[in-house]
Parts: sequence; structure tokens; C-alpha cells
Amino acid sequence: MKIRCTRNTGFYGMGSPIEIRKNNEKWFYLSQNETKEVELEELECTIQARFFFLKSMPITVSNQNQTIDLEITMNPTLILIYVILFVGMFLIPVLQLNIVGVLLLLVLYFMFVFSMLNKAYVIKEKT
Repeated sequence: MKIRCTRNTGFYGMGSPIEIRKNNEKWFYLSQNETKEVELEELECTIQARFFFLKSMPITVSNQNQTIDLEITMNPTLILIYVILFVGMFLIPVLQLNIVGVLLLLVLYFMFVFSMLNKAYVIKEKT
């Protein structure tokens, strides 16, 4: 079976390759907008994308004697919250938030980041 992986993560981390892991071991790296096709001999394996602390949920692929097209993208929820927090940064002086308000926003931000660490990337099969 052949697996074709394509990285399409936009501008997030585009200067650094992400690591593709097979059965929780390093397999290969993908740069921005890069596609790699690899041969897989196992009947079933688990594939996961990883970049430092950011990971994807593992996806299991099984041997079907054909080519499987996988696309790695950023989680849309992560991108949406990132944009909201970026815009919110400019609202701090407008809303005249005191130090307690700013600290509350920072706590909410870090809670969100830690909840999204294992879901930052999405691996899906192209159709």
C-alpha cells in the first residue's frame, strides 16, 4: 500500500517541517505544501503529525493495496480562536481593561492552548 501525505497548513509554522509519525515512531518530515509518497508494508498502522507540543489525533490506516491520499491541515477551531485573540489584543485599551481583566484573558488563552495541543493538526483522507 502507498500513502501520499500532503501538508497544507497555511502560514502556521511554514518555516519548519512537521514530523510524521508511524506507530509512535519518527517516519519522515513534511515542509509547507510538500507531498511525499511512501510505501507501507504493515497491514495496519497509526499515523500522527507532530510539531513540538502540537499534535494531531492519530489516524489508523489499513492495507487496501491502493494509494491513500492524506492531507494535513490546521484545526479550523485553533485558527478561529487565534484570530479572535489577536483582535482581542487590540480591544484591551479600547475596553480599558484593568490588570485583572488582562490576567483573566491570559488564563483563558492558556487554558485554550493546553486543550488544543493534541488537536492542532487535522489529518483527513482526500476524496
